Formats: sequence, C-alpha cells, structure tokens
Amino acid sequence: MVTKSRGASRLAAGLIAVMALTGCGAGGTAGSGGSGDGASPLRVWFPGNLAEEVSWVNEKLVPAFEAEHKVDVQVEFVDWGNLATRLSTAFAGGTAPDVFGHGNAAAAGYAANNRAIALDDYLAKMPASDVKDLTFLDQGKVDGKQVIMPLRGFGHLLAYRTDLFQEAGLDPAAPPATWQDLRAAADKLVVRDGGKITRSGVIFPADDPTSMSQAFGSFLFQAGGDFADESGTITWNSDAGQRALAFLAEFYNGPQAVSTGLGEATSGAGAQHPLVTGRAAMAVIDEATFKTIHEQAPDVAAKIKLAPPLKDTTAASFGGAGNGLFISADSSRKDQAWKFVEFLLRPANAKAYVQAVGGIPARASLATDPELAAQPYIKPYMDAAAQFRGNPNVATWTQQREALAKEIEAVLRGKTPAGQALDRAAAEAEALAKN
Repeated sequence: MVTKSRGASRLAAGLIAVMALTGCGAGGTAGSGGSGDGASPLRVWFPGNLAEEVSWVNEKLVPAFEAEHKVDVQVEFVDWGNLATRLSTAFAGGTAPDVFGHGNAAAAGYAANNRAIALDDYLAKMPASDVKDLTFLDQGKVDGKQVIMPLRGFGHLLAYRTDLFQEAGLDPAAPPATWQDLRAAADKLVVRDGGKITRSGVIFPADDPTSMSQAFGSFLFQAGGDFADESGTITWNSDAGQRALAFLAEFYNGPQAVSTGLGEATSGAGAQHPLVTGRAAMAVIDEATFKTIHEQAPDVAAKIKLAPPLKDTTAASFGGAGNGLFISADSSRKDQAWKFVEFLLRPANAKAYVQAVGGIPARASLATDPELAAQPYIKPYMDAAAQFRGNPNVATWTQQREALAKEIEAVLRGKTPAGQALDRAAAEAEALAKN
C-alpha cells in the first residue's frame, strides 16, 4: 500500500498532531508543505501493514514532520514477505527509498552490500544524554558501526491462562520459572481424547523459519549457549544447543508429547490464538501478539498473565532490537533522511509508536512512563528487556537462519536427532558465510 504525502492540503488538519508530537507550535504555516526547493519527496518504506501503524504514521507522524521541516514525504508500507525482494529490485534499478525499515537481523547484510550507511557521524552530533537514552543501539551495530536505528524492542515471554491453571490445580501466582517447572505444568495442563491432544499444555512459535529459530533461541540462551561467537563462528551446535533443542523437541515428540500446532500461524493471531480459543493453556508469545489479543479478545486477555524469562542455567529469552530504520547509501538526501529518523525517535514519538504497534520503547526514559507502565501488553516486556537476547549481526544471518530452521523443524517432527540436525545446519551456515 502506498500513501502519498498530503502536502499543503492536510497541514491545517495536522496542526493538532504537530503540537502533540513535537511539544511546540506547528513549526511552519499552513500551506508550507512540500520540499520547499522543488525537490522530489523524501521516500520512506515501512515494513508490514499493521493498521495502527499505518494510521499513526500517515495521519500524525508524517504531517508533523512535514510541517516542522517543510519536507514532502512519501510513505509506502511493504509486506514483510515482499520486503527483501522489493528492496533488492529497487537498489538494482536505482529507485531505492531514502529511508527503509527492516528487522535488525538484516543489518549486517545491508551493510556488507553497501546498501545502508553508517549513522555514527549523525549520532555524534546529538547530545550525549540523548544518545545514552536510546535503547538497543548496540544491537544495531555492525563491525562497531551503527547501521540501523531500532524503533522498538520486542521479546518472547511465556503467557498462561490463569483459569486453566486453577482448573489443573496450579497456582496462577507461581508461573513456571525453570525448564522443569515448565514441563511439569505442561503435563498437568494438557488434555487428551483417546490419545489425541485436544488442548496443548504449551505451544511455541513455530509457523515459519524465523519463529522456529527464535523458539529454539530462547532455550539456547537459557541453556547458556548462543547462535555464534564474537567472530561469527556458529556455536548453536554446542552441548548447550543440543540440550536446548532436545528439550524443545520433547514437547512435540513421543507418547508424552504435550504440544501440537507445528506450522500453525500464531503471531498476531488475536482472537484466533490458541490461548484464546482454549486449544493451548500456555504459549510463548511476543508483545505484538499479546497486544492483538487484548484488542480482539479483552475478556480472555484478562485471564492471561505473563511469566518472567525462564531459566535453565540462565534466565533469558529471545528478543531485543526489533524493526528499525536504515538510510539508503543511494539516497541523495541523507541529511533529510536522518532528520526523519531522528524525529521518529523523539521521546513523544517513540512513546506514541509503541502505543500504536506495541513493544518496548526505543528510549530508556520511557520505561517509567505511567501510561506505558499501565499497559499489560507493554510493561512485562519492558521489565524483562535486560534479559532479552537476539541474533548475531553477520552478513549471511538470514540465510543461515533458514538453514537452521529447516533442521529444527525436522527435529520437532521427530525425523532427525537434535545433535545431527544442529551439526548439519552449522555446516551449511559456515558454507554460506564463506561464499
């Protein structure tokens, strides 16, 4: 979906948004929209098509930015599934946007292929206190240089139905804290009919390669392992990795399996999420999914609580920097592009952004904001932010992740032992890195 800038015709309607977002007057008179110098619009691509994000960006953020900077902005929202292909085509054809959004996992690849510029010089011009307030910056660095500006953080936490806990004789005030606790609770919560699971004790994200690698990642981190070391060498096939994947597989495999739903789309499922329909008593979910559940099924959402990150040897979970913005290396308007990025990260805008889309705000100072703290789908993730860990910043990570996810699925379906699968995925990933 493409949304063209409204320019002068919408500035009068946007004055209230300007004042709310910038904390000052309109920054320009009505009718002063556009680039001012006759230049073409500043082109910005956002990933996804979340209705709340589309509305906030188009109706509030962009009008406020245009009024303050007298720059015409053209925004396009590109579905995640098409984003990489669209960007590759645009760069090849010389039509890449000035600013583009993507997941943090793509940062190293765009840096290695000279598609995105380093942002350190721009950050150096900001007040030191302002830079210090920006969260997740370190996760946006590639070879020590800031390549992506994270807009929000995300994380995976264990959600559980308090009513189903009570029915099973479990204490809703004492959720699972360790692997052993998780397994014991799942065994009590699962419901079977003639040997067939009709209610999963617990489910994990497992509907696509990204979510499968993230589900494994949480257990990997909890076991004290990591995807790769500081040099980028694969380490997911360590003893910790094998133990983590074998433990995850136990929930899906064998006569004591307590989980179903491999390949079922659960991210952002809202009223159709297995937690809501009663097809699962516990589920590992991200903050965007929990937000959607609250919006679409508020009565059930009131019965769902979140547990802090689980622990084996370490209390941790998959998460950290989520989507962010890059400045295109091909842009002829890099300074204006930076102004747009910086504008979006102002405290009021960073707050409004997570209110619209969910997640952990991009500024540490917002962790104590009373409005955000009052949101049950934001505060638990903010509280756990220090325990979230993410992907390594290596150029071929998205391809390596595909190789890993393929082998994880084979293990979860009972086709391959964990150690063999992780070794095979590691060999393929190392080959990708060399080539």
